[in-house]
Amino acid sequence: MKSILITGGNGNLAKMIKTQLSSEFHITSITRNDFDILDTKAVSKYLSSNNFDVLIHTAISGGRRGKEETGEVVYQNLLMFENMMMFSHKFQLIINFDSGAIYDRSTDIYCKKETDLLSVPTDYYGFSKYLIYKRSLQHKNVVNFRIFNIFHLNEEPNRFIKSCLLAKKNGTNITIFQDKFFDFMYEDDFIRIVRHYINNFSNNLPKTFNLSYTNKYKLSEIALMIINNKDQIEIIDGSCSNNYCGDGNMLDNLCIGLNGLESGLKKYEELFLS
Repeated sequence: MKSILITGGNGNLAKMIKTQLSSEFHITSITRNDFDILDTKAVSKYLSSNNFDVLIHTAISGGRRGKEETGEVVYQNLLMFENMMMFSHKFQLIINFDSGAIYDRSTDIYCKKETDLLSVPTDYYGFSKYLIYKRSLQHKNVVNFRIFNIFHLNEEPNRFIKSCLLAKKNGTNITIFQDKFFDFMYEDDFIRIVRHYINNFSNNLPKTFNLSYTNKYKLSEIALMIINNKDQIEIIDGSCSNNYCGDGNMLDNLCIGLNGLESGLKKYEELFLS
């Protein structure tokens, strides 16, 4: 049984991976209660005396839309990554969670290919992810899962998918302030991808890819799939001028057997209402 170390153990993604894969792998999930991965000496002490096959690096600083950030976000994200990379030789595989913010959220991000890094991100979080991606290319065992949005049952009620389900359940309206093409991936498909890389990692697999489906939908179209009533969907700005989605062909070519957005929404709703 492969042994896996997950950083950022209190985060949603870390909890999701541990819950769904703990029966298949020996998983150790660390939080700040164990030690702070910003502390180089603490990281060195821990990894010098413990061995793992896989590192899944979920720990991040920043990244929440609408929350003001400072350069501290860049410093913390880079330091956490570098502290772990000091021991990169001890892992067969390192999965780093990249972000669609690497494409620069001040621009229109529509079906961006993995290599379409046409501008340096202007926000602190995106810039940190850009630098980490560039640094990761120096390590053959590091792969980057470029996340746009993972929706899951335990997400906060103000997240878009859950807010749509709450609107449907309560018979209330959903307001879309800026309609746009936006990528969402359901947690089951996300876990399938993580499992596939743990079990099959080789140099033949892509080192960086978007966690994106090939079919693209606007927020209003996703809301309609869930609510099934146009009268409950209010669109303030329908210009679709600030999209946030990646090209999904590289992931699709891996033939992992993902269910896709529509199937994920149906399963999510079934679990939500049960």
